[in-house]
Amino acid sequence: MRSSPVRAARSRRALRGAVVGLALVLALAGCTRSGSVAAVVDGNSISVSDLHRAVTELGPVYQGATLPTLLEVLIVGPTFLDVASKYGAGVSETQAVDSLKQAYATQKLTAPQSFGPGAIAVARFLLVVDALNALPKASEAIAEAEARAQKLHVDVNPRFGKLDFKTGTIVPLAYSWIVNGTSTAS
Repeated sequence: MRSSPVRAARSRRALRGAVVGLALVLALAGCTRSGSVAAVVDGNSISVSDLHRAVTELGPVYQGATLPTLLEVLIVGPTFLDVASKYGAGVSETQAVDSLKQAYATQKLTAPQSFGPGAIAVARFLLVVDALNALPKASEAIAEAEARAQKLHVDVNPRFGKLDFKTGTIVPLAYSWIVNGTSTAS
């Protein structure tokens, strides 16, 4: 049976549609990969999975362990760790894990078998802040850490908000096409 010009045209359109569909799927797959990054700090990525795991692991023992708060800490933490090391007040991962286990024991909770990199980084940051505050030159060290943190190049995934260095917080983005929950009845 010979194919008609109509059947050939349908076949070409179907093939073209399949190619366009495949291209769309590949493009969306690329978006998903970039969506797995919560923030990029000076070229270093903070993954969404590390952030979520940190919230899960720290939530039971630290009041205020929210996504925005922990993301802020993961953004500035390495800077504070560097400054603390410079002033002889560094904190190891082992010290951070021990502190997390102690926090769970204090709450009479069973600690996870292991802690993720996000939870360990947050624990190190908290210990470093205490160590910096105990230094004779505490104000100088903290001012240096804050000044260096202000100079970081930070790109926060818009779904988490935008880093406001003036307040040190991540603020939600407001989009004109998203209507908040308050509406007035006419």
